[in-house]
Amino acid sequence: MLSVLFLCTANAARSQLAEALVNQRYAEHFVAYSAGTQPKGIDPRTIKHLQAQGLSSSGLRSKTITELEQDIQQQTQRPALFNFIITLCDSAKQECALLPNGEAILHWNLPDPASEQGMALFEQVFSELELRLAEFVRFNHNPQAALQIEAINVFKQFSDNTRLQILMLIEDEQRLSVNQLCTALEVSQPKVSRHLALLRECQLLSTTRQGQQVFYHLNPLLPEWVAQTLSTTRVANPSYINQPLARIRQQANPQLVNQD
Repeated sequence: MLSVLFLCTANAARSQLAEALVNQRYAEHFVAYSAGTQPKGIDPRTIKHLQAQGLSSSGLRSKTITELEQDIQQQTQRPALFNFIITLCDSAKQECALLPNGEAILHWNLPDPASEQGMALFEQVFSELELRLAEFVRFNHNPQAALQIEAINVFKQFSDNTRLQILMLIEDEQRLSVNQLCTALEVSQPKVSRHLALLRECQLLSTTRQGQQVFYHLNPLLPEWVAQTLSTTRVANPSYINQPLARIRQQANPQLVNQD
């Protein structure tokens, strides 16, 4: 079970909403806590909005980081340690010296719904939390299931035009041989092979042999954030590999003639 701590200044609204959301929607993978750098008690509208969303406010209370750590240590007989710490306002972010032990720290600067009258800002912040938490859980719920690839290594590959084209082509075509890539990119076999070796070395690509041919495809164990980054890059740049794709089509069907 992974633990996540949500921090904001007053621990009155944002962090309470986040704690309740995680503990009641994602309890299979996470246990959530919340605290404030200057807690002021839970805003009654926080309870009201949770109830309107079908979520319980049971167990929620406004507390300092120190109080939370003491509670956890008393319950577990161990020092508090969080897998993730997410600050929800700039004030909490700036007080990093007060943060407890955590393996990873994220910052989401959300407006304080308690600062305005009415429920409109509560609804807005809750909706934003739903979106951010869904993405957070999607990429972090099972960190041991995927390959551990350093972000710097991924973006090094993306920064090279030839390797980025190779990745986009394979993402489109599912699998390609060295010969197909040479044709698509109009570069020599040794050069393509060097690029493919680098992509395999950082575990972005895998191979499958069919007869005498070796086909390259995306590593099926890629972390979802890597696959999503590649997919988003491809969709956002639809014309980036137009010519290489056309060459692959023409290689597969020599009778194919492009017409303006």
